[in-house]
Amino acid sequence: MKNFLYKEIKLCLAPINYVYLLFAVMTFIPNYPRYVPFYFMCVSFLHLFNNAMFNKDIEYSMILPITKRQIVKSRCLMVAAYEIIFTLLSVPFSVLYAFFGPGPNVAGIEANVAFYGLVLVLMSIFSFVYFTSFYKKAGKPGVPFLKGTIAFWVSFIAFETPIYMKTVINKPFITMLDNSDKASQIMQLPVLAAGIVIFILSWILTYKVSANRFEKVDL
Repeated sequence: MKNFLYKEIKLCLAPINYVYLLFAVMTFIPNYPRYVPFYFMCVSFLHLFNNAMFNKDIEYSMILPITKRQIVKSRCLMVAAYEIIFTLLSVPFSVLYAFFGPGPNVAGIEANVAFYGLVLVLMSIFSFVYFTSFYKKAGKPGVPFLKGTIAFWVSFIAFETPIYMKTVINKPFITMLDNSDKASQIMQLPVLAAGIVIFILSWILTYKVSANRFEKVDL
């Protein structure tokens, strides 16, 4: 698998994918929707899949002594690793904002412990929709990306609406999710833990469904 990942990095990752990692800095922007930087991360996957298509990655992979499932697994592992790296890169800027920012984020949820649990769920939803759609035909990535984008923004609305309406809903749990004080963030740890579990299980499911679909594609 190490060699497969090396092939993914050398043949599929485009230079622009490394540039997109800089969008992690956006969690430091005052009064800005904290989920948006992670959508730009998702956009980088379109460049990745396009670059792989232009470099005939699938055709090249099919002449190697590997199975279709291994082709899918290497792509899943690389994208999951990219998501984790992007998320970890954003954490220091979220911490810096908590200490030096001008005040609470009026454009949605704070970049707190609960946020990172929810963003893992959001990335899981996008990745599942995108990968399972793409490997159904293993053709151009445009339509699968559009489906993933719709799933991302529908999830974004579902996650952010309670935060925007917290004064109307007036539920302690919703208020707690949007707080950045120490006590609230300790209470948010189960949300982060749930996000991590969902992220892991979702990638296992994404791989299995995508691999099953790719095995049925006549190349």
